[in-house]
Amino acid sequence: MRRRLKPDEMLEKIGQLEAGGQREEAQLLAAAYMAYEEEGEVPFYVEEEVPLEVARRMLSKQVRELISYIKRYEGKSISELAKKLGRSPSNVHADVGFLSRYNVVYTERQGRRVVPHLLAEELRIEL
Repeated sequence: MRRRLKPDEMLEKIGQLEAGGQREEAQLLAAAYMAYEEEGEVPFYVEEEVPLEVARRMLSKQVRELISYIKRYEGKSISELAKKLGRSPSNVHADVGFLSRYNVVYTERQGRRVVPHLLAEELRIEL
């Protein structure tokens, strides 16, 4: 899976780079983090393997549809997505929790609203 780094992961990586004496790389990532803060764009990606059972669940019809809606309706809360999908908020919340555990999405609290943001850019299956 190819995904964007979460903001907290970027900060952690900046610290690791600085501690390792990689000042130029740390400065590049810090600039990217500031761009994220200002514009919401993160140009740094990581590639991770996910267990087969996780990939299988990600490819289920309901989860694929949810991912599509998160992408299409950026900024909508879990409750708003549930209404659009015709599903219960608790079931959508459970699926968002699953996707969050595997860094496909991250969630942001906005008062009482919980808004998922898509991190995954690509899910590739290799044999």
